[in-house]
Amino acid sequence: MIDILYSTKLFWPLLAAFVLLNGFDAHSTYLVMWPHYYYRERNPVARWAFRKMGLPRGIIIFKLVLLAILIPAMIYYSCHDVFTINIVLLVSNMVFLAVVIHNYRVHRRIHKRRDI
Repeated sequence: MIDILYSTKLFWPLLAAFVLLNGFDAHSTYLVMWPHYYYRERNPVARWAFRKMGLPRGIIIFKLVLLAILIPAMIYYSCHDVFTINIVLLVSNMVFLAVVIHNYRVHRRIHKRRDI
């Protein structure tokens, strides 16, 4: 079982999941912050970027810049130590999954309040 962590066969699906989860994070963040509830963003750097560029442009640019830096770095690092980057991606994906689930729950709760 642990041998799979040393495999690039695991790296590529984990990287794809990372990109996909970032897409869901962008979408769920947009839903929670729209039209201008920037205070709901907990990341101060992201909050600043969103205020400067607005929604959805700020979210898209922020995510694209982030992924443009992280993806090449992860690919480079995977060539040298695939075990560590697979662990990092597993943990990152679990964290992003929790964030995305939380964001959609917050959106649902906000939407319910508006309907009442």
